[in-house]
Amino acid sequence: MQTLVIGAILSVVILMTTFFHSKATLSTFLNPEGLIIVVGGTVAILLMTSKKEELVGFLRLMKKLIFRKARARRTKEILLDCTKDIEKGKIPTETGHVFLDKSLGWLAAGLRGAELDKLLVDGAKLEVERTYSSAQVLSNIAKYPPALGMVGTVFGIIAIFNGLGSVEGQINIGVNLAFAMTATLYGLIVANFVVSPLSELLSQSAQQEEIEISMIVETVKLWSEKQSAFFVQEHIELYDAA
Repeated sequence: MQTLVIGAILSVVILMTTFFHSKATLSTFLNPEGLIIVVGGTVAILLMTSKKEELVGFLRLMKKLIFRKARARRTKEILLDCTKDIEKGKIPTETGHVFLDKSLGWLAAGLRGAELDKLLVDGAKLEVERTYSSAQVLSNIAKYPPALGMVGTVFGIIAIFNGLGSVEGQINIGVNLAFAMTATLYGLIVANFVVSPLSELLSQSAQQEEIEISMIVETVKLWSEKQSAFFVQEHIELYDAA
């Protein structure tokens, strides 16, 4: 999370430094219409090209990305607490983790061996696939902001040509052209400084989710094999390296 904040601040500094060295006024870079086309168009395409489940998963991943370390610690704490309960002969039913609750339900139902392994492996595979599908939501639309920026620029150029018949339009052609090009600038900034980096971060979050699911699967298997609580706890602690 710290590197994310540092990177975001550095990106803003780079853009602001470039702006001040361009010796252009702030009004030159302000184009509300272009911003609406780029940002609004990107959101519209996101909604058109994604399923409801993927969008829900996307928001869930965003939340996990923000609280990634805290969630990882919480999952380990839940597994350690469950290990203590299972050692006492009690199988917890509600932990707050959907996949873990399913796994504990299978364990409570008396499933063991190959049957339990198959459910765990297949269930984990589906969970991971859903996670990566949600992570791909942003990477699939990264190509659109620059194209939407070009749409805004074309609108601006058309307006410029339309005003060439007037003296005022001819005098301000340079200013108006710069105004029109800001839409392309917005598209490039949104794609390269927002969507693409965030997409990479979501992919990392998906990888972390896969590790978390794997930790749950292996732990449930150890519970089903009635391994000692000490051994299970040590095995869970190994995932610190992940």
